[in-house]
Amino acid sequence: MLRFATIYAVAVALSSAAPNPISNVFEIDISPEEAQKYLNSPPFTEPQLSGRTGVLPLVRWNDPRFRTAEAGPTLGHYWKNGHEIENTDDYVEEVYDASQFHGQDGLGAYAYGYQAPESSKVENRARSGDVTGSYTYKDGNNELIKVRYWADSEGFHQEDNLPKVQLQPAQETEEVRQARLAHEKAWNEAAAAAAQRPDPQGEYSSNSNYDYYGAASESQGVVAPAREGKAYSQAQSSFQPGQQNQQQQYQQQQYGQQQQQQQPQQPQYSQQQQYGQQQQYGQQQQLGQQQEPEPTGPPRGFFYSYNYPVSIILAKSDAQPGALNPGHPVDHDTVSVNAQHG
Repeated sequence: MLRFATIYAVAVALSSAAPNPISNVFEIDISPEEAQKYLNSPPFTEPQLSGRTGVLPLVRWNDPRFRTAEAGPTLGHYWKNGHEIENTDDYVEEVYDASQFHGQDGLGAYAYGYQAPESSKVENRARSGDVTGSYTYKDGNNELIKVRYWADSEGFHQEDNLPKVQLQPAQETEEVRQARLAHEKAWNEAAAAAAQRPDPQGEYSSNSNYDYYGAASESQGVVAPAREGKAYSQAQSSFQPGQQNQQQQYQQQQYGQQQQQQQPQQPQYSQQQQYGQQQQYGQQQQLGQQQEPEPTGPPRGFFYSYNYPVSIILAKSDAQPGALNPGHPVDHDTVSVNAQHG
């Protein structure tokens, strides 16, 4: 489990570190020219994983070695996968020297990067808008993946050593093949039946008294009266156009009255409500005038860079070669995740 040192520990390391214009920097509110000097010479330009600097034993709080030089600055509690480790003798704590930097000149250019035990990245942007960067990390098989990318007026580009995927046509499983054959068989049978009887209702077209309206409604569970051919035609011929126009006019008048009744009435605001709205609007305007205006002035930049210890707790059986070597140097500046309570 990756554990980062606390912000307090980082601040102490920065304040006590020897002056170094590249590795330990904290500059804010600087001119674009000053910031550009840092952007042109960052601590590192190629992503590389952090190197291991030492190995610490896991000493519990109830161990006789607790708070001794052998245990280092620890509070005696360790966690892995959400559970506190009880059998600390089966684990070790590998220590790595991580680092990061970030800077901007205030005119659109920036640069940033970090180095950690399992991943690393750098990226910078010119004032023209062109971006270049690269990163590396360990995949699930512990293989080192390296990616380089850039973006310019022609779009985004990338080069990497990722495993290439060979595209292959989709393979039809036996279940899919059986379903496809069954569908094709049903389709062919339906097509053959349609070819033998293209118009199943054609035989009734000569019979003008056929109850086709009744048959259609009965199939949907609704019984509708059948319309016989001669009676229906006589009723149609006896209907006068003038009566139809009068009925349409009457229906339109009835519809217009209903629409007027259904339209909601516009709310009438009282003078008190109108005065309250005006007072609220005035307060909002006054509040907006009281807010401080956004600061303006010449562009300013910043840059910071620092190193800090990072540790990984892992089982002794999974430790890297040499991790259990008693002669391996130990980084006593590494602290546990509970260091703020010390």
